[in-house]
Amino acid sequence: MKVLIVLAGNPPDEALLEWRVDEADFVIAADGGMKPLLHAGIQPDLLVGDFDSFNPATSGSLSCKVVLEEDQASTDLEKALRHLPEDEATDAIVLLGATGGRSDHFLSNLLVVSGLPDEIDVVLDSLDEFIRRVTPVRPATLLGVCGQIISLVPMVSCEGVTTSGLKWELKKSAMGVGKTLGQSNEAVSDEARIDLREGVLFVITPKVG
Repeated sequence: MKVLIVLAGNPPDEALLEWRVDEADFVIAADGGMKPLLHAGIQPDLLVGDFDSFNPATSGSLSCKVVLEEDQASTDLEKALRHLPEDEATDAIVLLGATGGRSDHFLSNLLVVSGLPDEIDVVLDSLDEFIRRVTPVRPATLLGVCGQIISLVPMVSCEGVTTSGLKWELKKSAMGVGKTLGQSNEAVSDEARIDLREGVLFVITPKVG
């Protein structure tokens, strides 16, 4: 099952939002992430949050399920992840509105999804960049990227990082604090691949055109 979670960071445009909604099996609005959905005339399957940035009581008719989560010790994303569908395993999660705005929110979102099970495919999408999580069981393959900047950002110590299709290749390398970092590499092929043996890193590709 593919789950789309819309957060309250920089909102996607309607084309990106509608595409991601159409390909999702289940759509969750996390608090203020409801605003771009309503603006596009889209009702999610679930609205969840403490509602400090969106008030469902004053927002007209909502046809989705609404869950109030008053826990102030968790982020909007953590609240949304507590309500993934239980009838079918989630194998892919796409986040919109997870980047931009406050940097503390963005960094917290990366930390939260770093802790998700390794087998879940996780993507953060936005107007400006595309971010994919890489784990030992979820390598990243990027297509049509020749000439594009590709950065590798390790969130924890990573081992056995191997790339292909990049200008500065890595082979079974260690990445992390005090080790190799991967900012501003470049794809030299239309297909680039990133694998690792241990850890979690994010592949960040700015969008062009």
